[in-house]
Amino acid sequence: MGVNVIRGWIGHLRRHFRQKRYQQVVNLLGLYSSEGFVLDLGGGPASFFAAVFPQPERVVLLDCSYQLVLQAKHRHPDVCAVVGDGERLPFADHSMAATVCNSVIEHVNHPDQLAQEIRRVSYAYFLQTPDGAFPVETHSFVAIPFYRWVPWEWGRRFLCRMFGARFEYISSVHYLSSQQLRELFPEATVVYEKALGLRKSFYVFHIISSVTEG
Repeated sequence: MGVNVIRGWIGHLRRHFRQKRYQQVVNLLGLYSSEGFVLDLGGGPASFFAAVFPQPERVVLLDCSYQLVLQAKHRHPDVCAVVGDGERLPFADHSMAATVCNSVIEHVNHPDQLAQEIRRVSYAYFLQTPDGAFPVETHSFVAIPFYRWVPWEWGRRFLCRMFGARFEYISSVHYLSSQQLRELFPEATVVYEKALGLRKSFYVFHIISSVTEG
C-alpha cells in the first residue's frame, strides 16, 4: 500500500512538472508565433513535446532507438520521425528554428558533442536535465525517493527491485552540474525548476531574436 501511494503521488507530480515544462518551452522560445521546424531531440515514443505541440507537421523527432521512433510515428503520423545520433545530427547548420531536448544529455557518452550539435543546428534551444542532488531518482517508470542517499549498492539494488526499476540503467546516468552546463552552453541562460523548495531540474535556453540572423 505504501509503495502504491508513493507511486501515485510521484506520478501526479511528474505530470504536473511536464505540463509546466511544456509551457516554459513554448513561452520562452515563442513557438506558437514562430515558423520553421522544431527538433524534438531524443523524443523517444513522443511522450513529451511532440505529444502535445499543436503543429505536428513542424516537429522533427529524432531518437537513436528504431523501435521508439516507430512508436512515435504510430502515435503521431504527421510528425517527421528520424532514427539518428544526437552527437552527430544529420541536419544542416541552423536548419531548425528551435530544438527541445528533455532529459537526454545525462544519458549520452559525450555531452559536449551533443551540446555542440544542438548549438550548430538551432536558432533557439531549450534543454532540461535533472539535478542530481534532488532526493527523488526519476530515471525509472516510478521515481524512487531518497535513492542517492543510500550509500550501499545492495541498498540501491533493493530499492530498484521494490519500485520495479533497472539498477544498471539508473547507475548509467551521469548528472551534470550548473557549472558544467554553463561551460557546454556558454551563451545560454541556466535556471532552476523547483519542487518542494528544492532544485529538481536545470533549464538551459537560448533564443536568437530572428531566425534570419547569421
